[in-house]
This record gives sequence, C-alpha cells and structure tokens, in this order.
Amino acid sequence: MSHQHENTLPVPLGWKVLIKPNEPKQKTQGGIVIPSKAQDAEEYLTAHGEVLAMGELAYRDRETGDKWKSRNWPKVGDFITYGKYAGQKLIVNGKKYLLLNDDEVTAILPDGVKITSYLD
Repeated sequence: MSHQHENTLPVPLGWKVLIKPNEPKQKTQGGIVIPSKAQDAEEYLTAHGEVLAMGELAYRDRETGDKWKSRNWPKVGDFITYGKYAGQKLIVNGKKYLLLNDDEVTAILPDGVKITSYLD
C-alpha cells in the first residue's frame, strides 16, 4: 500500500522538502467538536510535521552540490518544526502537504515529543 501512496505524492525539486503537516484534533477527549477555525489555528501554531521526501539538492551547497557541513539535517521520516507561515501549502487528493525550502526547517523533534499550540 505504501507504494501506491508514494506515487500520489508531489516530488520536491531542488532544495525543497515535502512535509505532511500535523493534523489538528477534530474533537476533544470528551467528544466536543472543535470548530474548524480553532483547528486551523492549532495546525499553524504548532507548525510541525513529518518529512515525506526531499529534493536532490536539499541540504547541499547550491553551487557545488556538496553536503552542508553539519550532520544535524532531517531525513525522510523525521518529525520537524517550521515557521508558521513558511512554505507552499498544497492539497493533493484531499490531503494537506507543505513544500518548504530546506533552510525553513527550524528543528528536528526527538521521537515521542508532542507539540501543542499556545496563545499569547
């Protein structure tokens, strides 16, 4: 089944990174439906998701193609954070995706870390 899923994903080019954004909760634990406006707020305030694919130049020097020096760059399958207004938002077959530049990824989340939104 995963092969079929992969064939429907946009293919990031160059230094783009394809992200599956966090899906906000639609109901509270008590079963109260959360309004879609609040869901959108949570989705963009939390601004994190899973790396699905990377372009061939991601985390490489734009001129030479050499890998960037640091070893702490995300890989496919990592959960990452990004700026809440970053990237190009796409909906493909009813699913939300985000195309980011490689330098718009702000952090790699350790396994099991959960992020929730906060309001000032």
